[in-house]
Amino acid sequence: MGIYEGIGICVETVLGCRCDSCKPFSVERALHKVVGLAALQHGDGLFHAFLSYLRSGALTSCMHYDLGQPGTRTTNCGFFTQLTVASFQQKNDENGNCSGEGIEFPTTNLYELESRVLTDHWSIPYKREESLGKCLIASTYLARLGLSDSDENCRRFMDRCMPEAFKKLLTSSAVHKWGTEIHEGIYNMLMLLVDLAAERIKQDPIPVGLLAVLTMALNPDNEYHFKNRMKVCQRNWAEVFGEGNMYAVSPISTFQKEPHGWLVDLVNRFAELGGFSAIQSKLHSEDIELGAVSSLVQPLGVCAEYLNSSVVQPMLDPVIHNMIKYVQNVEEKDLKDKRLVSIPELLSAIKLLCMRFQPDLVTVVDDLRLDILLRMLKSPHFSAKMNSLKEVTKLIEDSTVSKSVKNAIDTDRLLNWLVENSVLSIALEGNIDQAQYCDRIKGIIELLGSKLSLDELTKIWRIQSGQPSTVIENIHTIIAAAAVKFSSDQLNHLFVLIQKSWESESDRVRQKLLSLIGRIGREARVETTTGKVLEVLWELAHLPTLPSSLIQQALEEHLTILSDAYAVKEAIKRSYIIKCIEDIKRVSLPYLSECIFRAPHPQII
Repeated sequence: MGIYEGIGICVETVLGCRCDSCKPFSVERALHKVVGLAALQHGDGLFHAFLSYLRSGALTSCMHYDLGQPGTRTTNCGFFTQLTVASFQQKNDENGNCSGEGIEFPTTNLYELESRVLTDHWSIPYKREESLGKCLIASTYLARLGLSDSDENCRRFMDRCMPEAFKKLLTSSAVHKWGTEIHEGIYNMLMLLVDLAAERIKQDPIPVGLLAVLTMALNPDNEYHFKNRMKVCQRNWAEVFGEGNMYAVSPISTFQKEPHGWLVDLVNRFAELGGFSAIQSKLHSEDIELGAVSSLVQPLGVCAEYLNSSVVQPMLDPVIHNMIKYVQNVEEKDLKDKRLVSIPELLSAIKLLCMRFQPDLVTVVDDLRLDILLRMLKSPHFSAKMNSLKEVTKLIEDSTVSKSVKNAIDTDRLLNWLVENSVLSIALEGNIDQAQYCDRIKGIIELLGSKLSLDELTKIWRIQSGQPSTVIENIHTIIAAAAVKFSSDQLNHLFVLIQKSWESESDRVRQKLLSLIGRIGREARVETTTGKVLEVLWELAHLPTLPSSLIQQALEEHLTILSDAYAVKEAIKRSYIIKCIEDIKRVSLPYLSECIFRAPHPQII
């Protein structure tokens, strides 16, 4: 009988014990308990697999164990016998592979790896016998035994160092400068990562962090896979799975799509080690949480276009339909549940799967993405509102970036959704005293631009009435961001609103209004906007009852804008220099003289 069959039988035996002291056993504790029984029933091969755990002394905290002298076998209840060992020697072969005599995580290699990865001037080893390779191999071995989470150093490697190492190897622009040897070495490290993921995913709890790294590793759009997109597979996977039964395949024609053979290798290796079967098993668990489903689906979503539909689609179709149905049935009272934060990421991954396997459902998924975000935004809970704005901002970024995002929602459709559902007005009913909240709103306003109605602009402006300075500054920041794309009608309407506020507000608020006007002028890249701002500032500076401090501020803002060679033409600069000279002739205004001498004006004589 094989070693793993022995482990399975022993765990079942432990879980089958109904004595009072054994009833509360979880699978994990049961696995701990089988050490002695398995050693007796199935030989020393299984015993050696557990030496590391016994050596750690962790079993002394379990009420079922009385650790004796080295080599002692003791019995607790009728089902169990335990064998303990005081110590052992870790052995690795010359390639970094673990021998059957146990394993201790290579902390020396971990420390060295951290010093090379977690620094600005990084240098990451890429050979199997070097630090990254050894840590990956050791983590895989511990994961196979179900001990990777309980080993402090292994957990430290997987949580911190490993994600950063692969992030730099896969997404850095330096990828394009590396030679063939380095790229082949990274390919080997990715294979070891896949080995680790396939082993660890079979255990509980679901390794969310590791799956995020796997998602990054299987993303065909990262720098590494883009660089190696023309590589062909290194193995004949038809020999492994049978002709037509591979889990991932290169496109039949390279006319439209690159082979991405190395990526196909990674996916098929994951399948060969039981990774797909483990994901399928986890997805069908009755008590699985939404965040876990999202983590399990994302690695498959990013590489969906290379998955073999005849093999993978039967496994994923039920997940697609179940998740769509789940989100459709989310009730208002559920929106405050923090677990729903995972819905946008889940639907994003589901859309990628639909684009490959269920194209008719793509629009349905997009509608769901927008609908759930609108419902979250309308929720009275701050966390729900913030998460909604965060995701809306991300959707806006994905739809407008120069490099296309596969599952992005079309910009026009997103814009129409924002306008038709008055998303901005709803958002402004929230916590505008929070700077981070207003930063999210800026993204919406920047996209709306000229589509922002005058009524909505008025509503935004009136929110600041009677509010503390923090709220006023946040509103001004939002408006300044939007004004860059304002039409002439919107800009004129804004200045009418500013003029009305100027007439009724205190000097303290007027200072903020001048700052807002100046910011609009500095950030504008349209000549008409800049010209309008200069006119307004000049008129305000010449109000007869204005305090000298506000005159100075208005002229400072005016001068700053006038000094910008990008948006202000020489003719405009010349006209204001002439106006300053005329003012000086009429009345003594020292600050105007200063403006003339400081301004980068053209030769006018």
